[in-house]
Amino acid sequence: MIQNKDNECKIDVDTAWDNLYAKLENERLLTGEPGSPPKIPLRWMAVAAVVCAAVISSIFYFPHKKENSLVFMQNKDSSGALVVTLEDSSVVYLASNASIAYPAVFANNQRKVKLNGNALFSVTKNKKRPFIIETSKEVTIEVVGTIFAVQSSPENPFELSVKEGKVNVHSKDGKNVVPLEAGETVQKSTSGLNKFKIVNAEVFSRFTNRMCFKDEKLSNIVHAINTGYGNPIVIADQSLNNRTLTVTFENDSVETMTQLICMALHLKQTNKQDTIFIRESLK
Repeated sequence: MIQNKDNECKIDVDTAWDNLYAKLENERLLTGEPGSPPKIPLRWMAVAAVVCAAVISSIFYFPHKKENSLVFMQNKDSSGALVVTLEDSSVVYLASNASIAYPAVFANNQRKVKLNGNALFSVTKNKKRPFIIETSKEVTIEVVGTIFAVQSSPENPFELSVKEGKVNVHSKDGKNVVPLEAGETVQKSTSGLNKFKIVNAEVFSRFTNRMCFKDEKLSNIVHAINTGYGNPIVIADQSLNNRTLTVTFENDSVETMTQLICMALHLKQTNKQDTIFIRESLK
């Protein structure tokens, strides 16, 4: 682990392996015959592999700021979703090759972003500042607070599916507005915007099967995990919120994701009923 003056932490793969080995040795989880090289259980091998993958995958994400104060983020990974947390705590899961442009700080009267490609949104509720998404499909999306998936990649027709809350989908000319509620989908065709019931629940889960975080704050990583898994993790020490981490989770349980976070940042987890608490390790 390398920590700079801005309190940003990068995973050092050799150190991560050393920490993992020490943890397994202390907990008597290593296997093997006396005098032979110790064997690490496959479950923990998978966790350590994620650490290594995070270091490698981080080179594929290219965030940068434009002169007009917009932040541009694009996911160059071919198999996972890049998770981005916006200024208002809304979370965006960008699919492969998708990109989003958004202001570093939203205006007082609205929160407007531009999306190209497919993404899952979990929008923080704020009636005074509606959340507006402009797409490359000549469709505008307006919400207050909700969870929904958007398909706007060039090779597929526009489609939006709502998991929670309500969404209004506007045609570019403003003549056609389709209100949607949870469990409903709208698709654009040559005849206009057509609404029907969701038939494939994987339209949401495919964004969270493999989540990639690049230099993301711990509080944002936990928030993104909680959004998909029902708030099982609590950061007990608020001083940890701004610690940053680059990491990839792939089909991992909440328990495994928490263990990986704690191992990488030298933190401690405690479980109480259905809640996992992350806190500073005792020296």
